[in-house]
Amino acid sequence: MHAFHASRRRVSAAGWACLFACVLTPAIASPAGPPVTYVLDLRAPASHLVRVTMTVPQAAPRTEIQFPAWNALYQIRDFVRNVQELETRCDAQPRELTRVDLQTWRSGEETCASLEVRYAVYANEESVFSSVLNEQHSFMNFALLLFYLPRERQRAARVKFLLPENWKLAILLEEGPAPGEFSAANYDVLADSPAEAGEFQDYRYQQSGATYRVVVHADPRDYSAERLLASLQKITAAETALMRDVPFSQYTFILHFPRQGGGGMEHRNGTAISMSAAELRNHWEALEAILAHEFFHLWNVKRIRPQNLEPVDYVHGNDTRDLWFCEGVTSAYAELALVRAGLITRETFYGRLAEEIRRLQERPARHYQSVEQAGREAWLEKYPDFLRPERSISYYNKGALLAFLLDLGIRHASNNACSLDDVMRRLNDDFARRGRFFTQGDFLGVISGMAPAFTTLHQFVADYITGTRELDYETYLGYAGLRLATAATDQPGLGFLAVQSFDGPIQVEAVDPGSGAERAGLQRGDILLEMDGRSLHAPPLDQLAGIKPGRKVHFRVRRGRREFPLEFPLEAKRRISYRVEEVSDASPEQRRIRQGWLEGTTTTPTAGRP
Repeated sequence: MHAFHASRRRVSAAGWACLFACVLTPAIASPAGPPVTYVLDLRAPASHLVRVTMTVPQAAPRTEIQFPAWNALYQIRDFVRNVQELETRCDAQPRELTRVDLQTWRSGEETCASLEVRYAVYANEESVFSSVLNEQHSFMNFALLLFYLPRERQRAARVKFLLPENWKLAILLEEGPAPGEFSAANYDVLADSPAEAGEFQDYRYQQSGATYRVVVHADPRDYSAERLLASLQKITAAETALMRDVPFSQYTFILHFPRQGGGGMEHRNGTAISMSAAELRNHWEALEAILAHEFFHLWNVKRIRPQNLEPVDYVHGNDTRDLWFCEGVTSAYAELALVRAGLITRETFYGRLAEEIRRLQERPARHYQSVEQAGREAWLEKYPDFLRPERSISYYNKGALLAFLLDLGIRHASNNACSLDDVMRRLNDDFARRGRFFTQGDFLGVISGMAPAFTTLHQFVADYITGTRELDYETYLGYAGLRLATAATDQPGLGFLAVQSFDGPIQVEAVDPGSGAERAGLQRGDILLEMDGRSLHAPPLDQLAGIKPGRKVHFRVRRGRREFPLEFPLEAKRRISYRVEEVSDASPEQRRIRQGWLEGTTTTPTAGRP
């Protein structure tokens, strides 16, 4: 899901939502019947209704069908709310299903050679975390569209599409035995294989024996295909080289560049990413960051997967305490991949690292909420007030910092002979490739085996992962001849707090008494649409770089059904700024660690060295 964000939302070093989808293990291991088939009719796009025919061969008495309550985002979203016109036939004869609960129906006492379920799903949410059908295109997350058999999730599935004239289809599934049919080993694979239909742009490139497909739903004038493919080829080359693995024959990037909105969602052999055309024009580096993040999920989460996330529970959700690893480590490797690929400079990398440190240090909740607890409480992120700095931290943010410190700790303890890169590769070899899921004990065991001199590893976990002790930047950055410099400066302040839940609106949560924002009439609950004439895609605090206190800012605000402008001067606010610097007198060992960290290399032990 569950990604980004970070899906929090992660822009460059800190803001796109990237979360991870449901995959892998069926809930019940019983003998599989013939494949379940689905036909999706998209030929009335103006209605926003996807009409589905689900056929269950050899349906046993009292067969249950169930609709997921969650997928992609860590939020119970009750997708069944969009299901309508449900009707069923048993061997061509109409039958009534018994409603068991909100998501579940049950057939009668008779066996059906063919149980046919027909229904429509209202799909009208332009988001990579949802599904949409309109006159421009359709994007389909199948967990939001298709019933499954909760007692027989291991059954294979086949899916067909009826498309409007001139539309084409891109899907992550393999072709089935019949023309126009696609196959999934089970419902979990189907739910993790979204599709795009419409008149999209379609590009391909070959690299390391695999095909990369790039599907873009956008106005071609809003992006450079040449630049996009150049960025992607550098990212995929850097990350497959890092992992020494290409575990697919084809990987698909589904990209949307709409007028507004954004986010990223990883899948087993592809990803779906949305970024506004305006953001793309002004911040190409933000697209590269989310591309690098989602592609690294190919291993971390989609294959290197914590045991707590299995088996997937589509109704109640799973234990998400390991999100600091799933999302935070992925965020760290997105940044390392960019610097190693030459897409950002070493100085930019240091700047982004310092920004991540600032983000954590400015959240008082770091004293009370551990990063593990932040992951477990990811389900509360749908409530905007949960995102207050006093209430929560980001497992993306702190998780990335932990990954950086762990990497430096491993390198220091092993004299730069081993790194977190080696840990990820070992988890891939010993768990992912063997169809196994790992525990925290497994993860720590791998590190201990590689760097036995890292004697404070378990204390690291107790202090920084399950605990809330302040991170020791001085020690760990010092291993690489780096230091964290701080300074108190007057910086612009908004005079209000705005929060955003994934791809939801940017909402004012609190207004400072006596501030210019209060005097201008800003109120809690207002929705911020624009700042200084540009659409807002993230809370405006990050837009203040380079602006001096006292300058007027202009917002477009929505309150209820009314939209109106507001303007007021920025205030001066005393804040701590952070900067990561290379020390001038670094030792040869520190320089080796720094170089290895930034370049993805280690040092072969030599005789006489400890």
